Amino acid sequence: MGIFGEIKERRLLPLMGAYLVTGFVALEGVDQLVSYEILPVIAYKIALVFYVFGIPGSLTIAWFHGAKGRQDTPKAEILIQAVLFVFAVIVSVIVFRNDRQDQAVAAATLASGLQADQVAVLYFEDFSSGGDLGYVADGITEALIDELSQVRSLDVVSRNGVEPFRGSDISIDSIAQALEVGSVIRGTVDESRDGLRVTTVLVDGFTGADLDRSVVTIPSDDFLSARDSVAAQVSLLLRERLGEEVQLRGLKAGTESVEAWSFVQRSERLIFQAEGLRNNDDLDGALATLETADSLLTLGETADPSWARPPAMRAHAAFRSAFFTATGTGDLEAASAIIDGGMAYADRAIELDPRSAYAVEQRGALRYLLYLLDLSTDTNDAERLLTAAQEDLETAADLDPTLATAYSMLSHLQYNRNDMVAVVLNARRAYEEDAYLRDANRILERLFWAHYDLEQFRDARTWCSEGAERFPDDHVFEECQLWLMLSSADEPDVDAAWAHRDRFVTQAPASIRPYQERLGNLLVAGVLRQAGLQDSAEAMFERGASDDDIDPLADLWMYQAAIRSTTGDLEGAVEYLSRFLAANPTEDLGDEGQLHWWWKKLRDEPGFEDLTRRCPIGQLSLTAPLK
Repeated sequence: MGIFGEIKERRLLPLMGAYLVTGFVALEGVDQLVSYEILPVIAYKIALVFYVFGIPGSLTIAWFHGAKGRQDTPKAEILIQAVLFVFAVIVSVIVFRNDRQDQAVAAATLASGLQADQVAVLYFEDFSSGGDLGYVADGITEALIDELSQVRSLDVVSRNGVEPFRGSDISIDSIAQALEVGSVIRGTVDESRDGLRVTTVLVDGFTGADLDRSVVTIPSDDFLSARDSVAAQVSLLLRERLGEEVQLRGLKAGTESVEAWSFVQRSERLIFQAEGLRNNDDLDGALATLETADSLLTLGETADPSWARPPAMRAHAAFRSAFFTATGTGDLEAASAIIDGGMAYADRAIELDPRSAYAVEQRGALRYLLYLLDLSTDTNDAERLLTAAQEDLETAADLDPTLATAYSMLSHLQYNRNDMVAVVLNARRAYEEDAYLRDANRILERLFWAHYDLEQFRDARTWCSEGAERFPDDHVFEECQLWLMLSSADEPDVDAAWAHRDRFVTQAPASIRPYQERLGNLLVAGVLRQAGLQDSAEAMFERGASDDDIDPLADLWMYQAAIRSTTGDLEGAVEYLSRFLAANPTEDLGDEGQLHWWWKKLRDEPGFEDLTRRCPIGQLSLTAPLK
């Protein structure tokens, strides 16, 4: 009898199926007991361990006893079952101890009065073989202190404050307690083959554990001039990480449940991870991670039903999931259903804490996203939804004037309302309050476009340059350099335009790269026209033509019209604007008083007056991406 015959004879599959189903039902029962707080959360974890080890155990039983008739219990079976049981107990003990440790750390954090935004930068150590880089280490330390001290919402210990701990053997957590800080920064300066290696470590002041690490190498012959640059790079990394830590630990103020806080902390990290996965074009991974975060938040709600943060964060996770679904799959109906669920979470959070700025912000964000999906056939309903979203976001900003994300979302909303002055005001407020730079690239982009649309090119250039300096791998800051070359602010530089175009394309996510390539060609075509190279420009315009697959909304026709208009080809601008309108017959240009500066040269062109009755010119400018 072959192996398959043995499996059939011993009824392995039916018996295994019975175990899996029965075990799953038992696990669900334990989960329910946990949810009603009859059993602690650790009980479910241990039950899961035994369920997993029970799979080979059940297979062993089925193998030795699955066949019909009476069977003896051999020593081999007893040995296998004993080994599996011992391993299950060992793993359960490890899980239990880790859980107790996590609980202890969380409890200590909750009991501590220290905050992650209270920061101490300890003097960096000289690890060079000759010990002659001490002045470099001191210079970087002091530059970092100065850099971080400029960040609003950070409380940074002065140089005099950290001086007594220079070269100290005292443990980091003891230093943190002495200085009353929740975050400590330490570092070293060492020699390397390529110059000097500066290592910076962010340390948890509560536990003394390393949270993040950065290594920067600088040329040994230029370290003095590079000092501030290194400090700026390290400062950026630390601000981003500190932003995460501050947000996580700041949650403790709303609950006395260590369990609830732990679930929220873990889910927050998962939401961050989901955003990273989506940025790397892993849509399935991002959505699955958000589902896991939502499951943890459900446990957080159970652990402390009176705390508004878990349902508010479920609303935020729903916002992300809906946004990823809409932009990743195009399934707007599915995205809308996710939003409906998120709204219920936001409403529950607001009911628990009407003054929760975070909860009100999430409701406003969900309403705004639903508006952007454009599922309503009633214009009045859409306008009411947009107004309600704006009211929520403004209320959130009033409740918490430091809530940068609310100002950022408001600026995006107002961009869609073509209120560029309000965009600038709210984007600048977001930038000022976004101490940890989580949304800084999008804010800088929005500031560029708002000033660009207002013909304030000097300010537009300032924000574009700052974005390019701080986010050199973000393709939008290559794009803005090209748009500036088409304004009256810059002279056309063909070589620079090609370089910007290439980086604009290669830095873009793979999913949108074909579209970006055509847009980049159009922008280069505009620069070529500005430089008097008409034939080359027309060839590039052809390479930037719209395509139904790459550009289903025919936006590239509109951009080609805008570029031709700004570079003096008025007849061609009207022609391509007509093509755009033919593909978008429901658009409405509005009256002449609302004309974007792109189109002002077309006022006297034959045929343009007819177009102004068919498409809102205020909408014919780049819409800043949603945060």
